[in-house]
Amino acid sequence: MENFFILMRQELILTAIIFILLFFKLSSKKGDKSKFLLWVNILLTINLIFGFFWQQTGNLFGTMFFTNKLITLEKSILNLGVLIISLQAYNWLKEHRHAPEFYILMLSTLLGMFFMISSQNMLMFYLGLELAGIPLASLANFDLEQRRSSEAAMKYIMTSAFASAFLLFGISLMYGATGTIDFAGLQQAVNNEGLFIFAFIMILAGFGFKISAVPFHLWTADVYEGAPVPVTTYFSVISKEV
Repeated sequence: MENFFILMRQELILTAIIFILLFFKLSSKKGDKSKFLLWVNILLTINLIFGFFWQQTGNLFGTMFFTNKLITLEKSILNLGVLIISLQAYNWLKEHRHAPEFYILMLSTLLGMFFMISSQNMLMFYLGLELAGIPLASLANFDLEQRRSSEAAMKYIMTSAFASAFLLFGISLMYGATGTIDFAGLQQAVNNEGLFIFAFIMILAGFGFKISAVPFHLWTADVYEGAPVPVTTYFSVISKEV
């Protein structure tokens, strides 16, 4: 049990922050958000600092979750990026009536990215990818009074749905071709059979949409233009770092 808390400390701290923000949203009244934003930034700083202590290497849940010093460093870099974006968005969020929801959605995507980084099989990777991707559509629509923000969210959720379908279908075919979805097992099972090659193409197409790689990048400009500036920063930096 102690090993569980140490290996997953970054994910657990992030989950705790999300629940704290949720409870705050349910119990808070309208008013000055300066103190709220200050405390959120303090919590994000604490989360960043904790990433540099008690670094261990190990697996959890069989082979689904793995962490080591390098993976912990990658997560700490993402934590730092989110803290910088939070500081950048301070003045904007101070006037926004849904500031707690912004942080809940942003940290939920960050939690999904953490699981992606620590995943050791395709299923865990896919679940982390979806946890990271779905809240991004809500963030793109965070300027609720702006029509272009709603259009950005619609374009993103449509392309994300297509990408998820390609990716999940490719993972299914990959399992049918190799009998495994573990990354270590896939390395041993690589072959030149038609089913394996087709599965690889489907997975590659899904990833291409997700990371807006050419020629799957046509949605990117409209979404980046329509989303609020802090959200566009998050899209273009944090979500691409993974």
